[in-house]
Amino acid sequence: MRVLLIDDESMYYKMMVKDLEKSGYQLEYARTGNEGLAAVTSKSPEVVIVDLQLPDMTGFEIIERLRATADFGHIPILVITGRHEIDNKLKAFSLGADDYLVKPFNLEELIARLGNLARRGNAIKYVRKLEADQDKKTTLISVHSLRGGVGCSTLAVNLGLALNQLWSRRTLIIDPVITAGQVAMMLNTSPRVTLESYANLPIADLDSNVADDLAILHKSGIYYAAASKLPIAMDTYSNEFWSKLLEKFIGQNEFIVADAPHDFSDNAIQLLNASTHILLLMAPELSSLRAASNALNIYDKLGFPETKVKIVLNMISNHSGIKQAQLEKALGFPISFTLPYDPEEVIRAINFGEPFILSNPELPISVKIEDMAYALSDKTYTNLPPAIPSATWKRVTNRLAAKKK
Repeated sequence: MRVLLIDDESMYYKMMVKDLEKSGYQLEYARTGNEGLAAVTSKSPEVVIVDLQLPDMTGFEIIERLRATADFGHIPILVITGRHEIDNKLKAFSLGADDYLVKPFNLEELIARLGNLARRGNAIKYVRKLEADQDKKTTLISVHSLRGGVGCSTLAVNLGLALNQLWSRRTLIIDPVITAGQVAMMLNTSPRVTLESYANLPIADLDSNVADDLAILHKSGIYYAAASKLPIAMDTYSNEFWSKLLEKFIGQNEFIVADAPHDFSDNAIQLLNASTHILLLMAPELSSLRAASNALNIYDKLGFPETKVKIVLNMISNHSGIKQAQLEKALGFPISFTLPYDPEEVIRAINFGEPFILSNPELPISVKIEDMAYALSDKTYTNLPPAIPSATWKRVTNRLAAKKK
């Protein structure tokens, strides 16, 4: 049984390791909070022992972050500390600690407590696994605008790739635009099958095999469901078709990014309603402001919560446009993300089908989209480092750490 000790005083590791091994435990060791959190994801311990005083964070923060994470929230936590204050003990228990020992402690007592905690943790783990299987969460992000030409397809493709590069989880880009979408072109692919291919299929036959066939694997590791190559009739996709297909896609993917139609058709509303986040994309000019204002008004009438909507300002020109503060005042809504002006690289990426998030991750616009992907990710991912951190994850978290200094 694996136990993780997080303590900057190595003498406690040396003191514990032999006796724990004799009792059937494998003791892993981390000197800092960050090392400990990383070890939780890579080592999957049955019990965590944490000191309250660490060089980079407190043991309280580690307890909070573990308890807020679905995959590791069940792990029993034993606090060890040289501090006797009752306030620390009460705070540790209120945050979710399972047991508490004051240094110096008796090793036989520690081993007895570990046995109880491990049995409790395994029982909770089993129950939570059953609950997780029944309530799997998928992050669905729709990039939306009532006005074309503001970069929706570019953002959808690069954001989907950023999420996939960040977490190495199955990610799908959906392209449901009936006037011939852009996603396949931006990925430099010629899809063998499109959404139109199954539009006339009886709903009863629309199963996971159909969703699998529509989800085409790109060389980057992302999946995409392509729009028709030519414009098609508005009523080609029935409401039932979209509802069933979305259900299948959501069941198969951890992340989905949709390049949503520039309207409020029934199918568009269905997609927006199912979304975890709606990214309302706009440019700093009057016609785009008007379109964004109309979209916000309709979101409100549809009952979408404000927390679901994030406005993204795309600086599509280097000419002076309407200032951000003026846009926010006119909309009565904050702008969550701003994409910098970079026409040369964006146009090159479109013309060659080479998304800039892959070809040049150091570009200012790539940096912004990587950071956006992280900010839109569920806390299940952001609370703890992945077992094998990707280059994208390292870039983003390094930038976040630099901002805190």
